Amino acid sequence: MWPVPRPHYAGWDVLNFYGSCIVSNRSEDSRTRLIHLGKDVREAAERYESAAYFGELHRLKDLENQPDDAASRLDLLWAYTRGLVQNATGRRHYDELLARAPQGRCPFCGHRDVSTLDHQLPKASYPLLAVVPDNLVPSCSECNHRKNDAVAPTTATQILHPYFEHASNGRWLFARVVSLDPPALLFFAEPDSTFTATMQGRIRHQFTQFRLATLYGTQASRQVAGERLRLNQLRQEGGPAAVREHLRATAHSWAATSLNCWQHAMYEALATDSGFLNTDS
Repeated sequence: MWPVPRPHYAGWDVLNFYGSCIVSNRSEDSRTRLIHLGKDVREAAERYESAAYFGELHRLKDLENQPDDAASRLDLLWAYTRGLVQNATGRRHYDELLARAPQGRCPFCGHRDVSTLDHQLPKASYPLLAVVPDNLVPSCSECNHRKNDAVAPTTATQILHPYFEHASNGRWLFARVVSLDPPALLFFAEPDSTFTATMQGRIRHQFTQFRLATLYGTQASRQVAGERLRLNQLRQEGGPAAVREHLRATAHSWAATSLNCWQHAMYEALATDSGFLNTDS
């Protein structure tokens, strides 16, 4: 749900990208098919761009399992697996796309390091989009796995596309303290009125799809444990007010990095929980 700068591949550049993925193919028949497919790949990329801008990738259903020829579909999958991932020429593009993720952070969970490229529309079902840059999004392996190859039938359940859509224009992530011994927090998605009703639903759906409550809750428990000594010292020196001031300042600092990072939600929740403020960690 966090933005990633869109790759600068448009128009003929898509064909250049595609060309670098098929150049190492040594089969004359396969290479010939791939060359002839270039026009279809470019047209699919143009349609993809238009649909992605409006969160309507589900409208590309007619591209599923295209082209009709099975050999051509296998060739297109080869262009990704062997031509982009494993070939030195293509791999430079692969690594460039990975490097676009700000701070190397996965845009789906906002926490783990990127390690792979995710096909927003799965390559197995949409071979024509297998090496279209707009369809290749840097992600962590865990989110790549959880996203799986399912294709949403409507906009309402479509995963936000980090190149075209994001949820950084308003507040949606919050937390509350659910245990003091040991400290534990529950994270939840509650999008504010900045978002449309459809976007609010999509944010909640994605939060559940990627099990972010579990991920953030685990990280928060570890973070609080690491600050135990410091917080107890503050209580002894200045009482609950000193602890509250420290937590609020830390929450404010994290909010400057990302309004919806789990650290911001965590420190804010701790700062407003009277039980936590008055109880030694």
